[in-house]
Amino acid sequence: MTTSTTPVLDPVPLQRQTMGDPAHRLELLALFVVEAERLMRQIEEATDKQLMVERLQALAGSARNIGALRLMQTARLLESHVGENEPDLEALRAAVAETVAYIRRSA
Repeated sequence: MTTSTTPVLDPVPLQRQTMGDPAHRLELLALFVVEAERLMRQIEEATDKQLMVERLQALAGSARNIGALRLMQTARLLESHVGENEPDLEALRAAVAETVAYIRRSA
């Protein structure tokens, strides 16, 4: 879905969001992890396509805000395929797991 040249986490948006404050960075990343995991559960449990699209948009927006580029791209791509039968969530699960693991390693 996304290329391996796309960074997992681009530091520029995160720097902008936190104004360079390391404590604020850690807090924002911790909040993002909770939110990403919550949204992933809601996407997996969504019973209608509109709800799934809304949750995918929320996940993509949250990812964009902290610079989680691969996750953002994966969520946006999946959003464009929601109208198709059963969307394959495996790439999104992998992108969420990769991003969360990256954040936990770098925190």
